[in-house]
Amino acid sequence: MTPLARFFWRQARLLPLLCLGLIAPVAMAQDNPFAPAITVNGRVITNFELKQRIIFFSLLQPNADATAEARKSLIEDRLRQYAAEKMGIEVSPEEVAAGMENFAARVNLSADEFLQALAPRGVSAETFRDFVQTGILWRETVRAKYLAKTTVSERQIDRAIAGGIAAGGEVKLLLSEIAIARGGVTDALVLANRIKGDVGSSAAFSAAARVHSAAPNAAAGGQLDWLLLTDLPPAVADQVAGLKLGEMTDPIQGPEAVSLYFLRDKSLTKGESTGAMAVDYVRFVVANGTDTARITADVDRCEDLMPFARGLPEEILQRETVAEAAVPADLAAALRNLDAGETQVITTAAGQTAVLMLCSRQSLSDVAPSRDDVRGQLLNQKMALRAQNYLEELRTEANITEP
Repeated sequence: MTPLARFFWRQARLLPLLCLGLIAPVAMAQDNPFAPAITVNGRVITNFELKQRIIFFSLLQPNADATAEARKSLIEDRLRQYAAEKMGIEVSPEEVAAGMENFAARVNLSADEFLQALAPRGVSAETFRDFVQTGILWRETVRAKYLAKTTVSERQIDRAIAGGIAAGGEVKLLLSEIAIARGGVTDALVLANRIKGDVGSSAAFSAAARVHSAAPNAAAGGQLDWLLLTDLPPAVADQVAGLKLGEMTDPIQGPEAVSLYFLRDKSLTKGESTGAMAVDYVRFVVANGTDTARITADVDRCEDLMPFARGLPEEILQRETVAEAAVPADLAAALRNLDAGETQVITTAAGQTAVLMLCSRQSLSDVAPSRDDVRGQLLNQKMALRAQNYLEELRTEANITEP
């Protein structure tokens, strides 16, 4: 059984429940599958397309509201297609085929195997192909519109490395908010600017939130739980992304309120342990006749070896973190058999006796990245925020109707 088939099989008991939510769209599609379900800027989303996307999403995201997510996704796809057409962006069949292969590879399948797994559930090849094609169109559209205007400075790279932002995870933020409702006695923007000028600490911001904020968390001083930067609305993400701890955004104007955000803390989610692995290890060369059993009995961590080398030449004890593929051959075989904190006495290629200790294994994303790696990651973050902003602009300006 393929990985995707196993996944679908595990979710099989959920499908009857999911299908209960599909009764209305399915019945509508059966009456006239090609009648409009939604129209976006004059572009029709048919009942058939909606039904297909609902089934597709119910398989990929069994715990989500498949109907709501399918509607949102198809509307956004039409906006993306509209933007691509305005800029004359097109993608080739070869690019789409490669995109389908890449998507299927996430569950260790080829595109053909992925389609074979979808077919018994009623998802057509065209549904998968259209989904992938629009994603590629959008990527190329955003690149064409923003890439030349988006830069990363050396100072930004320095700050990212110093702050650990480029260590392989996603930025998450601990924010407080003040949402000042429009239509009050005092103009919301005037009040927000006054708070911006007067408040300089987390405690003062919380006090202002209790008095002035119309948000549900006002009584708690406007405090929010940890949030991923990528989950924030684009207008908010743009401003908070550059904040230092203890800083506040400028007033952010919305249709119903003017908001301020205060950064209480910033952290990083752990990156996924994928790809090539690195090893952190210590090699301690000892003199012939040394009681290596006494040394290995007294160490639990790599740091515990350091006292044994005190006063000896620096090259006697070496600690390195390198990709597994780069470990010298005389050490690699021994390290493969060790768990973190374990030691082994070996004879090196030079005929020396050494105590070898594995400190840890880690993904290469946890190893300090190069400046080019950091530049690429920061550029991707900026482009993602610009893409979110652009999509929100398109949605705001769009004419979206449902029969």
